[in-house]
Amino acid sequence: MKIFVLFDGCERHLDLDGDPESCPLETSPDGLVRELKAGQERLRVAPIDDLIGLCDAAGRAWTQPGNDVARMVGNLAIGFLPLWLRRANLEALVTQALRGEAGAIDGFVPQTTGGRRQHRAQPRGLVVHWVAGNVPLLGMISVIQGLLTKNANLVKVSRQNAGVLPYFLAALAKVRYLRPNGTEVAGTLLTDAVRAIYIDREDPAATALSTLADVRVAWGGREAVEAIMNLPRRFGTEDIVFGPKTSFVVVGAEKLASEGEARKTAALVARDAVALGQRGCNSPHTIFVERGGALTPEAFASLLGEELGRATRQVPPDVAPQEAFQILGWRAEYDMRGQAWYSDGVRWSVFYSDQDHGLATPCYGRTLFVRPVDDVFEVAAFCSINTQTAGLALGERRLTLAEELTARGIERCPEVGQMSLYEAPWDGMYPMDRMVRWVSA
Repeated sequence: MKIFVLFDGCERHLDLDGDPESCPLETSPDGLVRELKAGQERLRVAPIDDLIGLCDAAGRAWTQPGNDVARMVGNLAIGFLPLWLRRANLEALVTQALRGEAGAIDGFVPQTTGGRRQHRAQPRGLVVHWVAGNVPLLGMISVIQGLLTKNANLVKVSRQNAGVLPYFLAALAKVRYLRPNGTEVAGTLLTDAVRAIYIDREDPAATALSTLADVRVAWGGREAVEAIMNLPRRFGTEDIVFGPKTSFVVVGAEKLASEGEARKTAALVARDAVALGQRGCNSPHTIFVERGGALTPEAFASLLGEELGRATRQVPPDVAPQEAFQILGWRAEYDMRGQAWYSDGVRWSVFYSDQDHGLATPCYGRTLFVRPVDDVFEVAAFCSINTQTAGLALGERRLTLAEELTARGIERCPEVGQMSLYEAPWDGMYPMDRMVRWVSA
């Protein structure tokens, strides 16, 4: 077995663009697990308020002008992360996930049904995270949820962007939280219960990690997720799977009553497309626009091109060569059979044709396909377990359409501009609830 340790609890051993196989080598996961269990014991006796306080301190520090981590957040276009770490957000997420009782992760609390029974959320133990490399934000979101539920966390990163998660974990280790009574808590309280590693996908260490896990969390494409789920595991291991899904936007005719209203909506759609480099499962690729408004779907597509260009200038893209090749192919096709608005180079593209129907195949690279519909409720036919988020730009029909879409497989129906926000429930579940065991006394 070859297990390369990228982050050991307090120090990272990999530069952002370094080779993960240059890091310290372990030949068995046993030592790492022992260290993690020791860190978890300190975590288990700490109040949840301290854990959230440390995350909040990180979120505050990582938005300060001149802060190195703040610059990295900007470079990676993951400005959502520091906001997600803030106290108000995490307190709400923990309370929701733990059935209205955030204190249940600290000890027994009375059951709301009355009587003398009490219940408690015990951490499941070792959470092994397999994190996709195309969206670095996911690694931190996954780990923080494991930490707030007081589990030990072993994170297997992808070779792609392997240095990003160790960078943020090392920054978290340096955070300090000042309690209301004036005493200080160090960020290592959290990071002592985390190790970030890299292993080759063919290495037998993958099987060893799977059999050690009490919870397996898998992020990624279908092939990667299926490979993880097919690894041997112990009976009772909990699996949390965030597999491949696609997302879209629905724009109602009521949002096209004027050019100003339509432009505002287009700017929000562009914001969602730029976030996460359009690589998140919650990133839009198809924009369904209802006919019958003061502006036509084609006119909206033109406005969307202007707003996407403006948003892209603020956050430059990172387009892979294969994606660039595909984008150029789509441009040639739509220049002949429809309408195309795009930048010099392959920074952004918007495509439209009156003849297009259904969901577009994602092209990435800030590429949006605008498609007309006679009625927004037609979109329900395109939903399945493979669709995740529908960003809605609607008036009074919003909840009625959300009922239709979620009945067909959609998990989230936020307003446009908020598609990239990681919230609970996610993919139809409260992940932190799956990381604990509910016990009673």
